[in-house]
Amino acid sequence: MLKNYLKTTFRNLWKTRGYSFLNIFGLAIGITAASLIFLWVEDEVSYNQHFPNKENIYISKSLQAYDDGSYVFEANPGPLAPAIKAELPGVKYAARANWLMPLLFNLGDDNLYQNGFYADPDFLDIFSLEFTEGTRATAMNNINDMVITQSAAKRLFGNEPALGQHVQTNNKEGFTITGVVKDLPKNSSVTFDWIIPFEKLERLNEGGFEGWGNNSLLTYVQLEPSARLADVNKQFYDFAERKAGNDLFYKNFLYPMERWRLYNSFDKNGNEQEGRLKYVRLFSIIAWVVLLIACINFMNLATARSEKRAKEVGMRKVVGATKTSLISQFLGESVILAVLSALVAIGLTFLSIGAFNNLVEKELTVGLFQPMHLAFLAGIVLICGLVSGSYPAFYLSAFNPITTLKGAKQKAGAAGFVRRGLVVLQYAASITLMVCTVIIFQQIQHVKGRDMGFDRSQVLTTPLQVEMQEHLDVIKEQLIGTGGVESVGLSNMNVLGIHSNTSGMNWEGKDPDKKILVGFLHTDADFIPTLGMQLVEGRNFRPRMLGDSSSIIINEAFARLIKPDGKVTGQVVRWGDTPYTIAGVVSDFVYNNVYAPSEPVFFHPFQSNFGVINIRTKAGVDLSETVGQIEKVIKANNPGYPFEYHFLDDLFDEKFKSEMLIQKLAGVFAVLSIIISCLGLFGLAAFTAERRTKEMGIRKVLGASISSLVGLLNREFIVLVLLSCAVAFPIAWWIMNDWLGSYQYHTDLHWWVFALAGGGALLIALLTVSSQAVRAALTNPTRSLKDE
Repeated sequence: MLKNYLKTTFRNLWKTRGYSFLNIFGLAIGITAASLIFLWVEDEVSYNQHFPNKENIYISKSLQAYDDGSYVFEANPGPLAPAIKAELPGVKYAARANWLMPLLFNLGDDNLYQNGFYADPDFLDIFSLEFTEGTRATAMNNINDMVITQSAAKRLFGNEPALGQHVQTNNKEGFTITGVVKDLPKNSSVTFDWIIPFEKLERLNEGGFEGWGNNSLLTYVQLEPSARLADVNKQFYDFAERKAGNDLFYKNFLYPMERWRLYNSFDKNGNEQEGRLKYVRLFSIIAWVVLLIACINFMNLATARSEKRAKEVGMRKVVGATKTSLISQFLGESVILAVLSALVAIGLTFLSIGAFNNLVEKELTVGLFQPMHLAFLAGIVLICGLVSGSYPAFYLSAFNPITTLKGAKQKAGAAGFVRRGLVVLQYAASITLMVCTVIIFQQIQHVKGRDMGFDRSQVLTTPLQVEMQEHLDVIKEQLIGTGGVESVGLSNMNVLGIHSNTSGMNWEGKDPDKKILVGFLHTDADFIPTLGMQLVEGRNFRPRMLGDSSSIIINEAFARLIKPDGKVTGQVVRWGDTPYTIAGVVSDFVYNNVYAPSEPVFFHPFQSNFGVINIRTKAGVDLSETVGQIEKVIKANNPGYPFEYHFLDDLFDEKFKSEMLIQKLAGVFAVLSIIISCLGLFGLAAFTAERRTKEMGIRKVLGASISSLVGLLNREFIVLVLLSCAVAFPIAWWIMNDWLGSYQYHTDLHWWVFALAGGGALLIALLTVSSQAVRAALTNPTRSLKDE
């Protein structure tokens, strides 16, 4: 029996190979698209799952309340980790660490940057790092010890053992490799190439981490398995305040590792909100939508094709086939078709995984034989096969054999209604994706085009190393002397990411009970003209040689806080106990959050410890040639360090990484959904034209023109696409209105976007259907009517 079913199945597939190809390939594209997205989702939700003690690992968060809201930071004071390990019940390990930073490893003629931490020894225990060379007990006993990863050891020493090797960093500091640990997986929130004992950083900073008011470090904690987070957090909340003996402006709480990746975002009231989880949910929805479109396509074609087998069903019933056996046969055929689609999808997934990885910037692998992946494929095959085959199976098995063998047509109203409903649903999903893609693109371009308050074009930044501090004026002169550089300004960090702030600013008239968070940036006199900022009041800093240490420059947002109306230049403000005179006011500019209004910030004239050289090139110069000239100057004044630079425009684009990923994925899968829909529409149009061949012949004999016949066949599908638009537009508007509402600065929803998407879908549908309509209209009527 089974052999007979298989023979019948493949005979029918070959007999209708055109429809079979459309069916198999359409579903295969849908399975491939869904598989790729779910691989991305699987990677996101499995972040940090490889750590053995993940349920007991936490990071310390700092909750700081100000007049305009409460903010959550990860910065903590230096004394916190040792104190809670010694005094807080339930804490097993606690480790301080600085933020990920690069070190230059000197390897003879080759120099290589590697990223890592200065961290306490407990860091090794918290994250259960597995040693391949050396041991945990001896790895961080001395301040010049260094632990590196296997991949870093390979880059630094090739195939030689790394243990005991001596390395020089930043052209001066020497370290001994005392341990090599296995690389952590890519989907880990903690990544590094090296770890150096935190005591080394303490000595370099000469007591800079001793105060409870200096929040500048990360604090990782592992609790005892028996400890309850709520109990620990209750004691931890005001722990720093009790230790400091005064009213600190922050409170602390432990935040679990299991929420680091998908949440780890807080609103201005300090409440947790979704982080990347919203993208995981969004991409999962897109995957299911594309798969649904493919399944609808599969079901539609299967239903349409099945009606041509009415006589076969009648004959089978006459010779004794039961309704149950017919249902089993049709369901089996549908499942086999779905299996073939899954096999094609596996090949397509392997072929496209590389391009998909480039798109999402990951290193995903197919992992075909993983139980979860096999279960996914099996589930898709069974669901698609059984659902798409169920209607034809029960519909055809109910035919009256005598009626069908006489050649009478069965009532197709129900089947036709189902097919039309599925086409509407399919195209509605595709149009929704098209609208969303366009609006996401509009939002990105809208923000990119806003007035930032400075000119980021033709500005490149390069790190300013310590060795360059003594001859900065010479470096500036040499850079401008290249002929391609217009100006050079210095700052301690990038203007797009000002992460230094203070609540210690006071001025005459300020309510002493108010806590206002103000950002600050250390700059020189050339920074403002280099960035193209506009002074709206007062003056710029004086040149370095004259000095201007008692002045600051503020932005308009800060000026409005000090004096809502009138000039503020010349007014004295106090930063802690130190008075400063406001020398000037610059126009508001956007930093950190590119979607938010400009926040209060001030520039302070630091004489040293700058971290970034900002270089504006002249308009019209050959950028590649100018960058080469800049490189020569920097290398001549900074020997032993490789030249690294970034254009400010590129750093600005990085701010839209998540939104651009959504746009790219939505765009790619909108195109795929349209392709799948067109495959189905092509098949249905061919089926419709085939069913109406005789009608077309009669109409041609009676004088109907080709254009009228094409219009007749197109009319039905035009109505379906218009119905799809009516369904899709409200859904797309609701989704995008909600999404745009999460941004303070956003574009508007324009009616023409919906019209464009609907018109595009209609045009594609017309082109798809017309190819079959024209073919049917051009058929010689004598061929279609000769058997009448």
